[in-house]
Amino acid sequence: MTHPDASNTSFNHRRSQDVFLNFRGEDTRYGFAGNLFNALRQKGIDTFMDDEKLERGEKISLALLKAIEESRICIVVFSENYASSTWCLDELVKIIECTRTKQQMVYPVFYKVDPSDVRHQRGNFGKAMYSHENKFKNNKEKVLKWRSVLTEAANFSGLHFKNGYESTFINRIIDEVSSKLNRTLLHVADHPVGLKNRISEVNSLLGVRSDDVQMIGIYGIGGSGKTTIARAVYNLIADQFEGMCFLADVRGNSIKQGLAQLQEALLSEMLGDKSVKLGNINKGVTIIKNRLCHKKVLLVLDDVDKLEQLQVLAGGCDWFGSGSRIIITTRNKRLLTNHKVENTYLMKLLNDEEALELLCWYAFKRSKPDAGYAKISNHVVHYAKGLPLAMKVIGSDLMGKGIDEWKCALDQYQRILKGDILNVLIISYNSLEDIEKKIFLDIACFFEGEPWDYVEKLLHACGFYPKHWIGTLEDKYLIAIDEYNVVRMHDLIRQMGREIVHQESASEPGKRSRLWFHEDVIQVLTKNMGTNKIEGIMLDFPEEKEVEWNYEAFEKMKNLRILIIRNANFSSGPIQLPCNLRLLDWKGFPSPSLPAYFHPKKLLVLRLTHSDFTLEQPLKKFECLTCMDLKCCKFLTKVPDLSGFPNLMELRLDGCENLLEFHDSIGLHDKLVILNSSGCTKLKNFSSCMRMASLKHFKLRNCYELERFPDILGKMESVISIDVGGTAIEELPLSFGNLTGLRKLIMSYCKRLKNLPTSIKMLENLYFLDLEGSPQAVRSFLSSESILSSIQHLSLTHLRLQNCDLSDGDLVIMFSCFPALKNLKLSGNNNLVKLPTCIKELVYLERLYLADCNWLRDIPPEIPPKLKLIDAFNCTSLTSQSSSIFVFQGYKEVRDLDVIVPGTRIPTWFYHRRKGDSLSFWVRDNFPEIIVGFVFAVENANLGDFIWEIFLHINDRKVFQTSYDVGTLARASTDHLWLYDLRNHSPQEEWMELGTYLHGGWNLVKISFRSLKLKVKFVGVHVYKRESKLEDVLFRSPFSNEVKSSFEALKNLLSREFSLVTYVGETSNMEKVLDCLSSLSAEDGIPEGTQSLISQLKRNLTQWTYCYNDARMKLESSDRDILKLEKLEEDLKANMYQFNEAESVQNELSHQLADLERRKKELENEIYVIKANISASTMDRERAVEKKRELFKEGKLIKAQRDEKRNRVLRLRAEHQSAKKTQSIIEAEWSKLQEQFKGRLSFGE
Repeated sequence: MTHPDASNTSFNHRRSQDVFLNFRGEDTRYGFAGNLFNALRQKGIDTFMDDEKLERGEKISLALLKAIEESRICIVVFSENYASSTWCLDELVKIIECTRTKQQMVYPVFYKVDPSDVRHQRGNFGKAMYSHENKFKNNKEKVLKWRSVLTEAANFSGLHFKNGYESTFINRIIDEVSSKLNRTLLHVADHPVGLKNRISEVNSLLGVRSDDVQMIGIYGIGGSGKTTIARAVYNLIADQFEGMCFLADVRGNSIKQGLAQLQEALLSEMLGDKSVKLGNINKGVTIIKNRLCHKKVLLVLDDVDKLEQLQVLAGGCDWFGSGSRIIITTRNKRLLTNHKVENTYLMKLLNDEEALELLCWYAFKRSKPDAGYAKISNHVVHYAKGLPLAMKVIGSDLMGKGIDEWKCALDQYQRILKGDILNVLIISYNSLEDIEKKIFLDIACFFEGEPWDYVEKLLHACGFYPKHWIGTLEDKYLIAIDEYNVVRMHDLIRQMGREIVHQESASEPGKRSRLWFHEDVIQVLTKNMGTNKIEGIMLDFPEEKEVEWNYEAFEKMKNLRILIIRNANFSSGPIQLPCNLRLLDWKGFPSPSLPAYFHPKKLLVLRLTHSDFTLEQPLKKFECLTCMDLKCCKFLTKVPDLSGFPNLMELRLDGCENLLEFHDSIGLHDKLVILNSSGCTKLKNFSSCMRMASLKHFKLRNCYELERFPDILGKMESVISIDVGGTAIEELPLSFGNLTGLRKLIMSYCKRLKNLPTSIKMLENLYFLDLEGSPQAVRSFLSSESILSSIQHLSLTHLRLQNCDLSDGDLVIMFSCFPALKNLKLSGNNNLVKLPTCIKELVYLERLYLADCNWLRDIPPEIPPKLKLIDAFNCTSLTSQSSSIFVFQGYKEVRDLDVIVPGTRIPTWFYHRRKGDSLSFWVRDNFPEIIVGFVFAVENANLGDFIWEIFLHINDRKVFQTSYDVGTLARASTDHLWLYDLRNHSPQEEWMELGTYLHGGWNLVKISFRSLKLKVKFVGVHVYKRESKLEDVLFRSPFSNEVKSSFEALKNLLSREFSLVTYVGETSNMEKVLDCLSSLSAEDGIPEGTQSLISQLKRNLTQWTYCYNDARMKLESSDRDILKLEKLEEDLKANMYQFNEAESVQNELSHQLADLERRKKELENEIYVIKANISASTMDRERAVEKKRELFKEGKLIKAQRDEKRNRVLRLRAEHQSAKKTQSIIEAEWSKLQEQFKGRLSFGE
């Protein structure tokens, strides 16, 4: 069964014919063109030549347009009167369009005309175009398009016939065409799901219409489809080159055959010379450069893994002729960089929808899961994470199996990677250096999802120098470091790494280098099976579990570098730990101290969170330790002198609720970068002074009993952020100004804070100040001229003053002090009634938070021009005019808009408004930049979470979905209007890909909202005019009522079973609908794909209906005959029963007669009576014999009929199966069409 994608593109199927002839019938139909057509057909070249009668119409039929699209080559015969035919010119427009969209070949033939006359529209061509301009005065664009395509077509390489023998000239054309057609298409994929968009992206990189020589690289993870995409692109564009070669599996063949043989294969394919022999690769390089430097070639080098391969097969762009294209596929991006390949394409993995479809084609031979398999299929998709190879292997493996078998198989896959997948993925691993392999295995087993800075330090401590090696892992797409600097790895790549470790010793986990599976770890720890081969252990139960273990288990693990334990409550602590450890991460460590003989010289990270650890003396010296994390250690009461930790950079003690004090030396530690003691609710004394040269981040948040901030001894320029929110600090020391590098200061809810020091003016880098809930401090500095003058020196851009009892007058002062503000929070308990007019002077302000300012009523008419986020949630006193001022930012087309205000209606200036929780509109060409608005109210506040979901559908296909928690909206006391730029709620990559879901013509877009607690009452859409073309957006259906009715009728018919469509009346209705829709074109707004499907359905409907009804009649006939046979079988059984009864009667009467004969001799006195009985019995017996004879004859006849029917039933059953099969095939095709039409039939709405 053909996959839908395959029928829509040219990369995986044969076209309908080889050649399309475009010519002027009056000039050449019965001469040159006719002879060329016959000659082509005689050579076996399938050629389309239109009927003479067709040209009499004014508009080209859909059939003719389809013939052009489905031809590999278009031969354009330019003759003397060619340009006078609008028919020829319209055909030429379509032909040139196909060269752009389908990479079709155009071969111009200049028959007794000068090519320059065609190119520049001179002579007869000029006269014809002048005539057209007069005729089409109201449609000048049409004539301009004709002129353009004439010029473009004349620029293609072709042949010019002036005089001589036409037959010789025609043979030259046939030779040229044959050389193009004799190329065999490469097989791309059994089910090319998701290829179309990726091919388009690669094709745009190639720029095949330009004359420069280009190399492009396609790189990515193994099994992602690099070779598949290269084959597809090769098939698509190869016809445009003079020579072409696809060198498959360069990596493998260079080992098996050698590079010289690959050079020979390349030259043989390019030159068509099978006799090419090279002595060595150096000679091959010279010959390739000399023979191909003037030839336009297409070369694909598939699966390259060494730079040498590129250097001897495609050493540079100057090796090849103008317009050449070289495509390289590889797993190693660095190869492309080293070879100076600038245009590269990262192979995208399948999204969930594509992955599910591909899985289903292999597992169910259809695009959707069978009934009951949807959930388990989605589990498989989640496991494979979009890797096409995994979808193919797993789908093929599970085909025909039950759901329980699927579940068992999936459990097994998650434990042991399927061999076919492992063999492909492991190729990249095998190409690594030994140190690279160790780094890769450490990440695969322990560190996926960890911050790169943290991983880098640990690997460096292990002697691996990761900065030098990590680039290779990234280039080979084995790992990635995301935008948040977190190490990421594809799930199957990680499983591949773990499988490599598992194979080190499949049956004895104690002999493996790394352990991560909890069952293996517990086996080693409980049975003391550890060895010196173990370098890393991670024990992480799915949920917390008690562990009884052998506390001597670590003694044999001399080479253990990494120990990570989580979700495990051990019965006792270890008596020994390996001194080779670099990382000790044991959540819930069961001892108050470390083992007595544990002296690790290279321990880098000590993380004992939620444990019994106390840091009491005698304290060990850990000279290499850089990070100590003791979060939530409830028995920790004092931090001792940490001078034995000279390289400590990170100290985390947050949540240590019984911590009372620090040793004073902590304030003089010169290596600490991060110090976090937030949530130490009993902490009273930190340190009396601080001189910490390296400190950057200092947090004492919610240390409720801390009353004093330490004095700063000298300049501390490294400090970036300080958070003392929620403390009892009353004042900051004057020396606070020594923190000259401070950028972020948080003092929220410091209710005892009386004032800010005047030295704050020295904090020239401070941009973020948070005084939320600290009204005393705010009131104090607003009333102090000295502090105000100090504060004016600051360049604050972020200011938080929520719940500070501010008045309107306070804002005037505040705005004059901080003119550079970008982010201002005034929400909550502030007594604001009217925003001052001077707010307009905050020209940089982008975000303004006013939520729950219940008294706020008036907004000045002018507000900051860049204001894009306005939160006026629950500002219930706000006038409608004031709300409109905020909302009007959308009309001003402020980018990234996000505004929420009390309101009950969508603004009237919105282009489209609708009641309810969804709306639809139509777009074409590009997806527009839009503002979405909706009015909502809170309902069912006690039901479930406050999750808000937004859906975007294009042509009934869900292309985007996002959800987020909007719990704060639960407090909404009235209806609210929310406006936002839709781009704000979609990842940039997804937004950029929306255009790929658009077909040609008009596309239906639907935006909808869903929430259990919020009811959306009205929805609206407004288009950014400066960033979008309004003519490409419609808010009403672009189709006529007749077309809409036809689409609706077709949609209804397609929703039915095919058996219901085959009845005479329904078939007639379907044919009328298809006649109406097939007359439309892309210019009428119908996408090309939909148009093609309609044509396909129209072609197949009659045949399918005939075949289906014929099968139905055969089924009915065979059913009747089978019923008759079954009746005869029953009659035969009844006859046999009667026959046996008669035989039984005969036997019984014979016995009676014998008895009577004996009695005759014995009873002479009763002779007459006996004779009478004898006579009667004799007569009865004779009748019984006669009856038996008749029944025997009848049974014989029935038996003969039964034997005849038995022979016939075999034929009937075969015919029955054939009819059933015919119905199944047609129903499957019907189901496929239903799938293809999905998303294309909403054009009538």
